[in-house]
Amino acid sequence: MERKVQKENKNYAEVLIDGVVYTLGGVENEEYLRKVAAYLNEKIGKVKQFDGFLRMSEEYQMLMIELNIADDYFKEQERANELADQKNDLEKDTYSLKHELITTQMKLESARRELEDERRKLRELKKKLAGAGKETLTDEEENDLAKPAEVMETTEKTVTTEKTVTTEKTAKAEAAASAEVLESDAEAAKKNSEK
Repeated sequence: MERKVQKENKNYAEVLIDGVVYTLGGVENEEYLRKVAAYLNEKIGKVKQFDGFLRMSEEYQMLMIELNIADDYFKEQERANELADQKNDLEKDTYSLKHELITTQMKLESARRELEDERRKLRELKKKLAGAGKETLTDEEENDLAKPAEVMETTEKTVTTEKTVTTEKTAKAEAAASAEVLESDAEAAKKNSEK
């Protein structure tokens, strides 16, 4: 059976790791390969500062370096998981707030339609009364006609307030999500610049 070997364009970079020149090759660009080498040099330098490190066997020294790299990996993996969880929570909150906003907008539109219907009925009733020779309504008739309109106006104000609060919550959730991403990017940039 024939195996197809896929040849990828490899990039190569000569790097200095712990005082020795190596040629690294990979599909990543040279800059990335140099960052990897710089990271290794940083880890090796930190581990060499431990008391008694240089008196340890070479095998144990390599194990200490590997453990430190693994420690960094797991800490970054945990941090990435926490950021992913925060992002998911913020997305859920944003979705919920957007849903709440849409529901509030629908309530507002429904209340506006009902209010307009009540106003139309009031105008029609006033026309009928005027046509019947009755010029004004009694106080009781005015109150009966005004109640639905007042209820609709109150509902409209309440829904508008809910819409404003929901919009503010959505904006805050989106701002918090953006801040988390920016903070994460800033920390990553800081770490890269320190290397």
